[in-house]
Amino acid sequence: MLYDRFLSEQPEAAQEALRRRHAGAAAEKTLDQWLAFEATRRKTAARRDALALALRSLRESAAAGELRAAERELRAVEEALVITEAQARRLLLRLPNLPDQRVPSGRGAAHHQELRRWGEPPIFSFTPRRHDDLGAALGILDLPRATRLAGPRFPLLVGAGARLSRALAAFMLDMHTARGYTEIAPPHLLNAETLEGTGHLPRHEDDLYSITRDGLLLSPTAEAQLVALHAGETLVATALPLAYTACTPAFRREAGSSRAATRGLIRQHQFDKVELVRIVAPEDADTAFETLLADAEAVLRRLELPYRVVALPAGDLPFASQRTYDLEVWMPGQGSYVEISSISDCGPFQARRLKLRYRPSGGGRARYPHTLNGSALAIGRTLAALLENGQRADGSLALPSALAPYFPDRLLIPPER
Repeated sequence: MLYDRFLSEQPEAAQEALRRRHAGAAAEKTLDQWLAFEATRRKTAARRDALALALRSLRESAAAGELRAAERELRAVEEALVITEAQARRLLLRLPNLPDQRVPSGRGAAHHQELRRWGEPPIFSFTPRRHDDLGAALGILDLPRATRLAGPRFPLLVGAGARLSRALAAFMLDMHTARGYTEIAPPHLLNAETLEGTGHLPRHEDDLYSITRDGLLLSPTAEAQLVALHAGETLVATALPLAYTACTPAFRREAGSSRAATRGLIRQHQFDKVELVRIVAPEDADTAFETLLADAEAVLRRLELPYRVVALPAGDLPFASQRTYDLEVWMPGQGSYVEISSISDCGPFQARRLKLRYRPSGGGRARYPHTLNGSALAIGRTLAALLENGQRADGSLALPSALAPYFPDRLLIPPER
């Protein structure tokens, strides 16, 4: 949630930041509506305070009838204030985070800034195949049966594919816990309050799966559970930084995805993902961002997967993020880099929505920490990248040595027909 005092005192700067973010006319209109409600709220609050002060004097000298009339008026003003505050909050919840000054301007792939690359894309003596074709030929991926079970864009891993997916999750979690993260096994169903607190509601309502009867929603990412673990709490300064990791399924409708981007394991309605979250004091946010980035990169390097780091422009930032870097892995079957992780600094945006605070060690008023998150990594896309980068001319798959303790088979061979 944006800082209401900043919006009230610098509305032009806020509107300009929304334009730089390409938030659209609807967001600018929402801010204008919020400013109008905020003006009404201030007037109503001032009226309430004046009535409360007058009522204290009346209680000492006024007749009973006059006193009752004043009390009724105060109650009416208080009720109007509650309604106005609720309406203003609903508007505020729809405004995205504002981009950090370091974020490049623009929107779309042409404005993505490549920062660096690691690893050399493999050179094949044959035309590389896509991971979905390879997985089917190896007998480890069966998308037609998945479609019969649940519809299109759901995964079905078989035999070595299922074991490899499980091995990847264990490999990543062990890496992250060794680097200081606490592993969490959270619920996969969440209430609306949690998703509102992390910024997934109301903005992404159309992309969420819901169980209306029970008032619950399927988690779109473990970011929601991990960031919201301390919702409503005021932490002591020594509790920070907090670092959490979890491997959970993620459920997304992906309503706006293009058909070309949905083949195989790249963009599905259900996928497993190892998530990282850090909650830190504001002055430590930049260090935490670099730490998250390094932790995600370490997984790709251990798996010997070529990748690049890309800074997203303001127009492509996730709703709750003020700064985001993407890690894009090389996919030979597609001849391009494909996003496999996003590292985001959300500033105090989510903490405000979650009413998550900490009290500085030197005393003083409680402050909002910064929340940061990153995928490290999406299991399905990692498996897809291993298939495409490790493929051989005979259709077999060579796996990196780092997986040996988790998946002893270094070579997967297509079954005999």
